[in-house]
Amino acid sequence: MENSNYFFNSDNDSKDKGRNFLTLFVFFTIVLTIACVILAWQLIEFRNLARQESAAKTTAISQKDEMLHKLKNLELEYDELSKEYGGLDSVFTKEKGNIQSLMSEIKDLKGSASNYQEKVEELEKRLKEYVSKIEDLKSKNESLSSENLKVKNTLDSSLNKNIEISSKYTSLADKIKAGAALRASDQISEGVRLNSKKQEVLTRNARKAEKIRTSFTLLDNALATKGYKIIYVRIADPDGVILCQSDNDTFTFKGKTIAYSLKKEIYYDNTSQDIGIYWEKTKDFKKGSYYIDIFIDDNLLGTSTLSLD
Repeated sequence: MENSNYFFNSDNDSKDKGRNFLTLFVFFTIVLTIACVILAWQLIEFRNLARQESAAKTTAISQKDEMLHKLKNLELEYDELSKEYGGLDSVFTKEKGNIQSLMSEIKDLKGSASNYQEKVEELEKRLKEYVSKIEDLKSKNESLSSENLKVKNTLDSSLNKNIEISSKYTSLADKIKAGAALRASDQISEGVRLNSKKQEVLTRNARKAEKIRTSFTLLDNALATKGYKIIYVRIADPDGVILCQSDNDTFTFKGKTIAYSLKKEIYYDNTSQDIGIYWEKTKDFKKGSYYIDIFIDDNLLGTSTLSLD
């Protein structure tokens, strides 16, 4: 009887051990399965991230290459325009300088070039504006040339008249260059003094005047070159003497060195600007008429007069 119980208990112990082993096996199997799933998920995430980074780098490189290609084409187009219209070479050289500067920035860029898209589009837009202006003037010039030829063919006996008509038709480059010159309007010069509240008051009294103020509007011009420009003002007193602070205050105009009274630097962005320039007296103003000339880019913008009593 005792032997029978002993074998029965041994059999139960073996079963318990088998169950425990099976439980541990299942447990470790589940843990390993979860670990494998986690590792597989991380590997997939890593591969996706690597693909995204690779795609981003490819896109950035593609953007840079595309922009550089566009800028190179713009530079070549300006080269062609410079060859065809030599009178505008300085304008086109300035634009090519802007293009080359932007190309250098994009080449040195490490990341995305999307921030430069607007700058590239602006340069493309400006080239189109130049081409449009040139084509418009070219069309008008061809029309005038055709008309001139017709006059010559039909009025052979009127040689002098043909010569007069021909002299009116300058070359296309000269017309564009003239069109790129800056213009001014509403130029006026006035005597100014300060009242007790330090406010400007107009006066024509030579003794009371403290300043001569010259005001004008610099007109917009899409063909003009953007950038910093210097405005020179010459004020001639009633005796014809140029008011100036130093004998060294001179500039070159049409190849000649002449004196100026004062100068002002501005940034011109092809849009109209209201300008005001003041000459402060160094001694009492003389009675009589003052003549005020304004110059910019080797051109005379305009002349105004001021009479002080």
